[in-house]
Amino acid sequence: MFDSVIFDMDGVLVDTERFYFERRMAFFEEIKEEPTTSDLLDCLGKTEQGIWNTLIPEKEKREKLKLQYMDYRKRHPIFYPDVLRKEVPQVIKALKERQVKLAIASSSPRREIKKMLDDCQLGAYFDVIMSGDHVKESKPHPEIYQRTKELLGTEQPFAIEDSPVGILAAKRANLYTLALQQPFAIDQSLADEKIENLTEILTKVR
Repeated sequence: MFDSVIFDMDGVLVDTERFYFERRMAFFEEIKEEPTTSDLLDCLGKTEQGIWNTLIPEKEKREKLKLQYMDYRKRHPIFYPDVLRKEVPQVIKALKERQVKLAIASSSPRREIKKMLDDCQLGAYFDVIMSGDHVKESKPHPEIYQRTKELLGTEQPFAIEDSPVGILAAKRANLYTLALQQPFAIDQSLADEKIENLTEILTKVR
């Protein structure tokens, strides 16, 4: 049995991947800019910088557009309780009642992780928060999971991911990895197991 859980955030705790991507696409449409891809799957699991590198390869143009997008994002904010998976509060509370340590290892900026936890009143339940701001390498590099494991200091952690790059990062960090199935086609074949609902992880812990 496992003694700790490392959650990815986007696509696992909150169903934000599509919201963020569609917001970026709407921004590009508003300013009449053509990104290199309009496929969500090309951006899943990447850091914010990694997504920008994918969408706008030219550095000078990319930096200019990022500044414009900051204003656009303020005008079109996300409300995290609307995209929180309905089973999350129940699952998180049940895990803490069993004294299972919890962590988040997300490519998102720390400010967004903190906002999600504050908005959804979940901050008190997590022992370790690791963001894309804390690491040099983006998923699928295992750095974010390696550092999270060190900070948790537990004997048997496992990870919950959704994206191919996230699953690969967790596996490269030698973590048993569950893939939360998504409503769109995505390759999760590297995961040790696939689950349909987060309540299923309650059978994995002590």
